[in-house]
This record gives sequence, C-alpha cells and structure tokens, in this order.
Amino acid sequence: MRAFFLGALTLLQPFATEHATAPLKPPVIDPLSQRAPAFEYRSLDGTVHRLSELKGKVVVIDFWGTWCPGCVEEMPTLQRLYEVYRSNPNVAFVIVSQNDTPEKIKAFVEKNHLTIPIYYIGSNLPPNPLSPSAWPATYFVSPDGMLRGVHLGGADWSDSSVKKYIERLEQQRPVARSK
Repeated sequence: MRAFFLGALTLLQPFATEHATAPLKPPVIDPLSQRAPAFEYRSLDGTVHRLSELKGKVVVIDFWGTWCPGCVEEMPTLQRLYEVYRSNPNVAFVIVSQNDTPEKIKAFVEKNHLTIPIYYIGSNLPPNPLSPSAWPATYFVSPDGMLRGVHLGGADWSDSSVKKYIERLEQQRPVARSK
C-alpha cells in the first residue's frame, strides 16, 4: 500500500510542480446577477464587519487561506490591485481567510508585507452564493448591492482587464427612489 502511495505521489508531482511555476493568468470573470447575501466577517482584531456596511461601493471579496497554494500565489497580485484603489472611497476589498487563526493570518501578512485589508471567518461557511466550490474564489459586488462576477482559482489580479471591470462596476450606482 505504501508503494502505491509513493507511486501515485511520483506521478502527481509534475502536475504540482507545473502549477507552482506556471505564471498566473488574467482572470475570466463569470457574470452573476443576484443580490449579495448578508455576510459577517471579522477583522484580525476581532471586530465584526458586515457586507451591508459597504453598500454603494464596488466590493472585491476574495476567499483564501494560508493553507492554499493558489491563494498564496495570487496574493501579491491582489495587493497590487488594492494599491491602485487604496485611496478610492468607492472601492472596498474584503479579503477573507477561512480555516486559519488570526495569529496565523497575522504572521502571513507580516511575512509578506501586505497592507490589503484581511479578515477571517474561522471555520464558518460563507452564505450561499458566496460559498466557493474552489479556492481561491473572488467575487465582485456592484454599488447597488448585487453580485456581478466570480472567478474561481488563482489569477493575476493586477492585470489591466480587472481595472476596467472594476471601473464598469463603479458606474452601476444604486438608483434613488422617488417618493
């Protein structure tokens, strides 16, 4: 049995190595059109935040974990995207770790010199439709509170196509209702 496992690992090793060294590609963002769910997450100091607090903004939500190689690989590109929008009050980033402790996340953030806002949900599951079937998973919410896009898997988030996508979402402002 042990020989079987060693043989299987030997066969799979080229695939793992290839993934780890293959350059990240720009994301293909699949369209969505449904109301963003109520969703709570915590900052690393334990403060509870709600997605509803960000209504009126484009929100980039990324589910990741320090245990996920693709998540770790794409994090520098998310950091670069964040730096583009850091001072834009109309765009928010909610980078949510799952199955990590705040201490482990803090160590990762410090080691990688990240300034992007990182939150956690522990072992809790995010509500549907924000329950990813693959990691990392990135969702986009428009200012009108609608989920507009999703990309499953690692990607180069610093690609200019992502900036154009966010700019298009910024135009989707909530419509004021007349009385």
